[in-house]
Order: sequence, then structure tokens, then C-alpha cells
Amino acid sequence: MRALDIFKAWGLSAAAGLLLAAAGCHRDSAQLDMAGGPALHTATLAVTAQPATVYATIPGSVVSRRRAEIASRLSGYVRGVAVQAGDRVAAGQPLLSIDSSDVTGQLQQAQAVFDEAQTNYQRTGSLYAKGVTSKVQMDAATRQYSTAKAALQMAEAAVGYADVRAPFAGIIVDKLVDVGDLAIPGKPLLVLEDEHALEVQSYVPDELYAALRVGEPIPFSTETATFAGKLQSKVEAADAQTHTHLIRIAIPGGAGIMSGSYVRVSIPTGEQALVRIPQGALTERAGITGVFVVDAAGQAHFRLVRVGTTSGGEAEIQSGLSAGERIVLTPDAQVDNGTRIDGAAGSGS
Repeated sequence: MRALDIFKAWGLSAAAGLLLAAAGCHRDSAQLDMAGGPALHTATLAVTAQPATVYATIPGSVVSRRRAEIASRLSGYVRGVAVQAGDRVAAGQPLLSIDSSDVTGQLQQAQAVFDEAQTNYQRTGSLYAKGVTSKVQMDAATRQYSTAKAALQMAEAAVGYADVRAPFAGIIVDKLVDVGDLAIPGKPLLVLEDEHALEVQSYVPDELYAALRVGEPIPFSTETATFAGKLQSKVEAADAQTHTHLIRIAIPGGAGIMSGSYVRVSIPTGEQALVRIPQGALTERAGITGVFVVDAAGQAHFRLVRVGTTSGGEAEIQSGLSAGERIVLTPDAQVDNGTRIDGAAGSGS
């Protein structure tokens, strides 16, 4: 029995040793797979900080320098509207017409009064030349003729006001009237803008306004693009309620921006060292924007960053990344936390 017990004990010890050895081999193999597997050949970049202009971002709007709220010069019901919002029109093109029944009647009456005054003026002049009538009678006939002529000209002009025409070429941006509406002098009926005379208007606080100089570059951006604007004018008087100043920024030709567009205006406030990286180095993981930083051991680690302005294919990194760190330039689906990176191929600095 003692020999059997010894054999059993030896057998159990050997089995345990074999299990421990197997476990150790598996652990070493797993570590080798994580840290000693083949490295991914991809380009990396050593991050640097460069002096750059710092901007304050404020809202702005694209407006037309040439804008007209078109109204009728006479009262009457709208007889026809020839345009819709969004239509392009030429200078002098008919836009709408006003019922001219009243002014037509006034024109006929003014014409009759003028004809009578003209006849009297001619007759009195003939008699005055013969010495039959006095100078007082001649002066009275002359005044009556001049008054009737002026009234006729006014009536003729009023009839002409019935057809409202475009004062310049542009786009109808708003239509405020329909057929049958009553047109009143001074009441806007249509809004016309020249799409070739656009500018950005924005309001800046005192501390930003004081440093601005007419002619300096002022970039602005939409949701899809950034443009190189130029400050063309600024209004010294501040708004009494907001204590801000109006500035006007010229839009470069061919920008393709429409009136009414919202833009973000970048006002320069100074310089500081900023980290900028290629936009292609940014990636998303689980909806979070970040970069893959390569540590001293050559392993990639995803890191959240805060992105500022983007332009020229580069992104400003406001936080999360420091100069001297190395990042993956093109983090595709193969790059993940713990991936070994061989950045020798195409590395940047």
C-alpha cells in the first residue's frame, strides 16, 4: 500500500507540474501575441507647436450692400405680379402693376384743364400782342397755363407709376404682395438685392473692435468652407443695448455664398504656439474624435483631442496633444489600442 500511495502521490505531482507548465506556456504565448506580433507599417508624425494667430469667433451674416424695398408711388389695388421670390430680374424689368383707374381719370381731367388753359393762353397772347388786352390779363393767362401744364405732367407721371419696374438687376429675395392687395405709397411690396454686391456683416465688442484696422484680412467660414475676407469698414458708434460695433467684411469673388447665409467670423486677437496636425490624422472611435499616439514602446493608444479651427487641410488641436508626441498619420481600421506601429515608412517630423 505504501508503494502504491507513493506512486499516486508522484503521479498527482507530475500532473500538476504538467498543468502549470502548460499554463505558463499559454501565458507567455499570449504576451508574445500582444507585444511581439508583427508591427503595422504606417506613417507617423512628430507633433510640433508653431507660432500662429489666435482668433476669437463671432457670428456674422451675408447681406447685400445694394438692397431695395420696392413700393408703389400711388395707392391702388395690385392688378398683377410678374415675379416670385428667387427670380432674377434685369434693370427696368416690369415687376408688378397697380390698378390705375383713378389716376387715369385724373389724367383725363388734367388734360382737359390744360387744353383749356393752353387755348386761353394762346388767345390772350395774340390779343396782348395787338394791344387789346392788358399785361395783368396776360400774366394771369400765363400763370393758369403753367399751373395746368404742371398738373398734367404730374398726372402723366402718376399713370407711369402704375407699372413698377426693377431699379437695378438682382434677385427678388422676398415677395410681400399678392394680386388684389391694396398698395399704399411707402409700403414695401417686393425686396430686391444685388447678388454681386455681397458682404459679411458682424458685431464685435469694444475690446476686439479697438484693435481692428480697415484693410486687414478677416477670415470667415461656413459649414463647408473657409474664405479669406478683408475688413472694408467699421462703425465707430456702438449699439446702445449690446455695446457692439458693426463691421463689414468684403467677400472674395467666386465664393458662391448666398445672401442671408450664417457665417463664423474669425477676429485676430494675438499669437501663440499652437499644435496643428493634418486633418487625415483625426479619426473617430465610438463617436469620439481623437488621434492615435505612438508611445516609446511603439504601441498605438487612442486619445481624445479637442479640435479648433480647420483650414488648408490642417486642424488646430486645442487640447489633448503636446509637441514632441508622435501620432499615426492615417489611422485606418487596422490601427487600434495596443497595435504595434513601425513608423519608419513615410514618417514625418
